[in-house]
Amino acid sequence: MADNVAVSSTATYTIATDEVQVGGTQGAAQVQFVKLVDGTLNGTAVIPGDTANGLDVDVTRLPALITSTAIIGKVKITDGTTDAQVSTTGGLFIGGAVAHDGTDSGNPVKVGMITIAHGTNPTAVAAADRTNLYANRAGIPFFIGGHPNIVSTEYATTLVSTDVAVVTVGAGAKVIVTQAQVVAANANTTFPQVRVGFGTANTPTTTGVILSHPGVPAGGGISRGDGSGIIGIGADNEDLRITNDVPTGGSIRVLVSYYTIES
Repeated sequence: MADNVAVSSTATYTIATDEVQVGGTQGAAQVQFVKLVDGTLNGTAVIPGDTANGLDVDVTRLPALITSTAIIGKVKITDGTTDAQVSTTGGLFIGGAVAHDGTDSGNPVKVGMITIAHGTNPTAVAAADRTNLYANRAGIPFFIGGHPNIVSTEYATTLVSTDVAVVTVGAGAKVIVTQAQVVAANANTTFPQVRVGFGTANTPTTTGVILSHPGVPAGGGISRGDGSGIIGIGADNEDLRITNDVPTGGSIRVLVSYYTIES
């Protein structure tokens, strides 16, 4: 059966149809094409549209109640598995793709800071609470070097020291030194040689030495670091050790600031 069916009246017209299998399962039949026009009485205005975009929609005819504060519906944001988190105070929460202690990957994300004037103390927060980062009004960050648990220790001797451990650690840990000093007593009648460095059993003579002097004069001393930065990093299980000559008639003292950390 051909498309389009002729209908007889006082004149003969051709009605546009398409022969299809109705419903995809029934027999073949003629389906008439329909042109959409407006629904007013005797209206003939065509409802616009095209094959690329379908029917045109006039958004200016939407209800006037739709404003910046009105809600006409809710949209759920999801990655296909988990819903995104939204709040009235924080907006859309954005979390990093890698968790704390996870293997680092991806591109870095910039962060902002809160400005405070010089001479201002930030308000303290409780331990384990979240805190802000601070910068001066030119955007330069305020940072304090070092570590939140710096340990200070002193080793004093009137004798020869050979590979003596000043700071000890076990396997799986390292000693990080931020400051080291050696001072000699005024009473010393000799100028003892002193070396301080990292070793599992011996004081090093090259790599690993953090402090060395061929003969510390009486009343004098040597110093490295001010505690705000790292001057030496021991290897796993390496103690901080000292080897020195006898300070005849007096003594020497070694002062060290350090912290330990997992290897």
